[in-house]
Amino acid sequence: MSSRFPSFKSNVTKANNTNLIDFAKSHGYILENGGRRALHAKQSGGLYFFKDNNKYHHFSTDTHGGPIDFVMQFWNMNFKEAVAFLLESEIPRFTPLPHSPQTAGQLILPDKASNYRRVAWYLVHVRGIDSEILSHLMHEKKLYQQSKTGNCVFVGYDQEAAPKYCSMRGCDPNRPFKQDQIHSDKSHPFHISGSDNSTRVYVCESPIDAMSHATLTKLNGLDWRADHRISLGCLSDNALERFLSQHTIHEIIFCLDNDYNATYRDGSPAPNWGQEAAFKFAHKYYELGYRTSIQTPHNKDFNVDLVSMRQPTTEEKSPIHEEDCDYEL
Repeated sequence: MSSRFPSFKSNVTKANNTNLIDFAKSHGYILENGGRRALHAKQSGGLYFFKDNNKYHHFSTDTHGGPIDFVMQFWNMNFKEAVAFLLESEIPRFTPLPHSPQTAGQLILPDKASNYRRVAWYLVHVRGIDSEILSHLMHEKKLYQQSKTGNCVFVGYDQEAAPKYCSMRGCDPNRPFKQDQIHSDKSHPFHISGSDNSTRVYVCESPIDAMSHATLTKLNGLDWRADHRISLGCLSDNALERFLSQHTIHEIIFCLDNDYNATYRDGSPAPNWGQEAAFKFAHKYYELGYRTSIQTPHNKDFNVDLVSMRQPTTEEKSPIHEEDCDYEL
């Protein structure tokens, strides 16, 4: 037995050196840019693969690890089965990226465009966001248009009004793009401020979801400025924890995605990640003394709900083009 142990140990090392990103791609995961260090798997409940350390983190279940842990969790295998499964794959070994001595630093916001025409067109006429809400966020410097690329730029600030979080979103409906700026800290949320005496916060996954929820509130004849709205940027509640430490809040309403059509890499149904996270968070913060509830979108998210509601009205009007909109700085 002692002669076989070193062999098994070397096999474990070899299995854990499987290139996890290539492995995920080969098994059907659709990966998109998730920031400087990570790739995000679509419809996965906040599944991220990290380029520099060959590990993953799944925010919905708060699990993480290397290739063996990944196979054990998502293939429902035990340790030995996972090692054998990885050794049989033809995936290349992981090669660490060159180490950068600058592991932390100051967030530098992307350059601003001279006007916000493309962002206004995209958010108002493609995403259905109310123009008053758009203008309000632009004046608060929480939203602007990136120069050259024309991307939407969403910004979160700390209590000293210093930018700490920056998320970019493409404005071409046919070429989806989203990315966080280098040194962006997701624990500082994108925040649509409520009134000074508000003690309620609506928690969404993305800035566009938060803006869509505010728009739906206005369309229902209510004051969208009455209460706070924040976005988590994923399915971690770090941003909510920070927000609660800085504001007097009594009620939290979770407005996370309705991932009813999420699937695993083989096409089989996956859990409804957004709603599972909402239930988990609702219970967690109820136990901490907050009033909690859940608002579930009818479709995948509140922006799809908003666009669906606006569609009949949009079709009745003549087409509106990007050049018709011009929000000057």
